[in-house]
Amino acid sequence: MNGMTLPPGDAPATKKEIRARTSRLSPLLLAWVLLLAVETLGQVSLKFAGTHVGALEPNRHSILTALTTPWLWLGLACYLGQFVIWMRILEKSRLSSAFPTSALAFVAIMIASWAIFGDPMGWEKILGSAIIVAGILLLGGDAHSAPPAPARHEAERNPP
Repeated sequence: MNGMTLPPGDAPATKKEIRARTSRLSPLLLAWVLLLAVETLGQVSLKFAGTHVGALEPNRHSILTALTTPWLWLGLACYLGQFVIWMRILEKSRLSSAFPTSALAFVAIMIASWAIFGDPMGWEKILGSAIIVAGILLLGGDAHSAPPAPARHEAERNPP
């Protein structure tokens, strides 16, 4: 390479390092896809529940109508699923990378609302979605960084 040495962090990755990154990335990528799907399903379910129930009044009939709507329960189950998946993502990612990446849900939910409910999709929404995705790409992900530091309780049990 023209006789120049690379700094330690810029050295070409070995096969072992590539395998380690891939094995760490594959379950993480699956978790992200699952999170987007569950989060989108949850929002769509709650929209269906809201459409079915109408304005929620502080009376027995309105509350019972809401509680007997399967869409409401699916939406709530999706919130629980999101929590479990998000904890898994945070276990494998840096918060500074994961939280901005979660903005992809805005784009996924907007596309779902357009496809399912016929919500309008003008150039402003398309441009806004492109800006969100560009921002996430500019912020970068965890693919080229070291894994997050171990949790404090693990570090205390296994001192360096």
